[in-house]
Amino acid sequence: MSDRVSKALARFARRVQYESLPEQTVAEVKRRVIDTLGCLVSGYDADASIAARKLAERYEQPRGATIIGRGKKAAVDVAAFANGTAIRYLDYNDTYLSVEPLHPSDVIAPLLALAEVRAISAKRLIAAIAAAYEVGVIFCDEASLKTNGWDHVNYITLATVVGGANLLGLSEEETEQALALAIVPHAAMRQTRNGEISMWKGAAAANAARNAVFALQLAECGMKGPYEPFEGTMGMNYQLLNRKLNVDRVVAKLDACTRPQSITITYVKNWAVEYMTQSAIEAALALRQELASLDEVEHIHIETFQLAYDVLAKDQQKWAPKTRETADHSLPYIVMAALEDGKIDLDTFAPERLANQQTLERINSILTIEVSAEMNAGYPDGNPNRITITCKDGRVLQKLVKYPSGHRGNPMTDEQIEAKFRRLTAGYLREEQQAQALQELWKLEELTDYDRLFAHFTIEAGT
Repeated sequence: MSDRVSKALARFARRVQYESLPEQTVAEVKRRVIDTLGCLVSGYDADASIAARKLAERYEQPRGATIIGRGKKAAVDVAAFANGTAIRYLDYNDTYLSVEPLHPSDVIAPLLALAEVRAISAKRLIAAIAAAYEVGVIFCDEASLKTNGWDHVNYITLATVVGGANLLGLSEEETEQALALAIVPHAAMRQTRNGEISMWKGAAAANAARNAVFALQLAECGMKGPYEPFEGTMGMNYQLLNRKLNVDRVVAKLDACTRPQSITITYVKNWAVEYMTQSAIEAALALRQELASLDEVEHIHIETFQLAYDVLAKDQQKWAPKTRETADHSLPYIVMAALEDGKIDLDTFAPERLANQQTLERINSILTIEVSAEMNAGYPDGNPNRITITCKDGRVLQKLVKYPSGHRGNPMTDEQIEAKFRRLTAGYLREEQQAQALQELWKLEELTDYDRLFAHFTIEAGT
């Protein structure tokens, strides 16, 4: 029933072991788990997160996976969905940008839930996360989903199955069946991120991961999936990737990888917005220090690269965003807000802030965006944005940022990762909880009690 891709993925899933991981990979997995759980806490009160938790609590089970923050346990797939939605909702978790963009840490919630339910060691969990990241990066480098109208979260489904198969110790045959059961029935459309964006944007990756967890369990129980899920004439390469996947190259990459380390080239976010705006925010904040007031400004021009323009500026809705989900994917709004407020934080996307008429008037009267050859040439090695401000007195201010803080070309230190975690969890966790959680997570490979870890993340009523 298989094809070359599913066979290579199954071989890879069986091959990855904690003992063979580079030291840098292990360290980066721990950093990403810290960052990801911080994102979960900061997204805990979002509307989509609340809805996902309500659903998960309908499937409460004493031996299930923890609904993190709540303390209750539920069926593993719906607990993973609830946790994943909170992680992803504020668009603060990590990113990889290539032919296809991805938030690779969307694999952490499902793998953590499976490890907890099955009482699997944290060392094996670390290996599974590293394997999932490797698959996500390989496929993002090889073929685009978005250009064919499909959502990047389809790669999260794929990566989660491989990481989950590694974690659960599935046979190659079971892994192939799980891949087929996950990717053929569950193809996510790009409409999630097109035009006005809804709360589903924050839940789409969590749903993709939930589908993977369900498929893994089905395969364990003996369910057989569709034949040739990748190479069949109605399979993933034909339907979702327009035959752009170079199968020989993908198989060769998977077969050659014995020590996964692609997690080390993915990026951590400094602000809770779409990653391609990170460099524009840094540029805008630097330029604002040279201005006494925006009343001095005659014109603001942004040079960016094609992918950033397509995702962040092409749609009319991005020039007058009405929802948080649209605004945090709006290059014109984010740059203008940074220039006006001197900061980007969660208040930037409050309803009253989005409704500010002066901001909207400035966006549509003095701000322009252009795709330039220079910016295109700087991607995907970097994430370049240049802002040029022409003042009414004739001064011209300009700032180019190619490698924003958190990018692989400008990585955050451990101290910065920890500071971000404390910032994200402040107001939800007591300082004692923050310290205890960090102590456990920096030594994740030694973890023996998931309940003890998640107890540090219990969010008390009224916080």
